[in-house]
Amino acid sequence: MNNPTSRTWRATTSDLDIEMRSPAAAIASPSKPMAGIGAQLLRLVDRSAQDNDGSAFITRFAVLNLIGAALVAAAWVEGLAAKPYRADVSGMCILITALFLWGLWRTFQRDWQSVRWIGNTLVYLGMVGTVLGLIVTVSELTVDGVQNFDNFTTIISAIFIGSGTALYTNLLACIGYLWLGTNAHLLCREEI
Repeated sequence: MNNPTSRTWRATTSDLDIEMRSPAAAIASPSKPMAGIGAQLLRLVDRSAQDNDGSAFITRFAVLNLIGAALVAAAWVEGLAAKPYRADVSGMCILITALFLWGLWRTFQRDWQSVRWIGNTLVYLGMVGTVLGLIVTVSELTVDGVQNFDNFTTIISAIFIGSGTALYTNLLACIGYLWLGTNAHLLCREEI
């Protein structure tokens, strides 16, 4: 038992066991070169699988949102994308757009709880915009104004302004909700 060669041999095998547990040292182990190569390959496969998951998500996110951006650009070229912002006197369209962009950022960050909250909030803001549009419409309708034919153009313009606010805020909120919902469903299989 006190043989110095057996103690040396035991120390060497325990050192090899320690080396085999750490992937970087396993490559340098001359006694088992195949185990070192196998450990290195496993480490590379694990790393590429982790990188693939992140790069696949980024690629899917980019493709999905570039398609949406192309549709918005086509609407802009046709003069349709600016109409909600011109028709809205309450500023709700700007608020809905800012919240939607924040939702896209949270989607990129994979914060699905925030994406769900933002999507639901967009729906409620669309309803608030509809109510604001109806308030603008009704605020110009008075008994004196209706009886006087000279105020007819003012009443009609108030109806157009109010209905524009009501419909466009609701439209933007629904588009934002669908866009975020599509992102969440296709990128993570989440429902918002």
